[in-house]
Amino acid sequence: MPSRTALILAAAALLSVLPVVVAHGDEHMDMSGHDSPHPQTKDDGPLRSYWSLSEHVVLMYWHIGLEILAWVVILPVGKFCVPFATT
Repeated sequence: MPSRTALILAAAALLSVLPVVVAHGDEHMDMSGHDSPHPQTKDDGPLRSYWSLSEHVVLMYWHIGLEILAWVVILPVGKFCVPFATT
């Protein structure tokens, strides 16, 4: 059972938030977005991806290789060996 002090602190915290909640009153805002402006879309041709940037293809292959190395080798070693290490 919670102590009397904990109950008093919880009640005080609840009462301190009450004015903020009451300050909003009966505001009924329409959050549906029916009146929001619709963005203009224009067709820029075919979709581009990172793979179409030939100057960065080597960098992307290095990134993929290092991610695979991290997930397969480094992270399991860190997960299973570090917690058992003694200081």
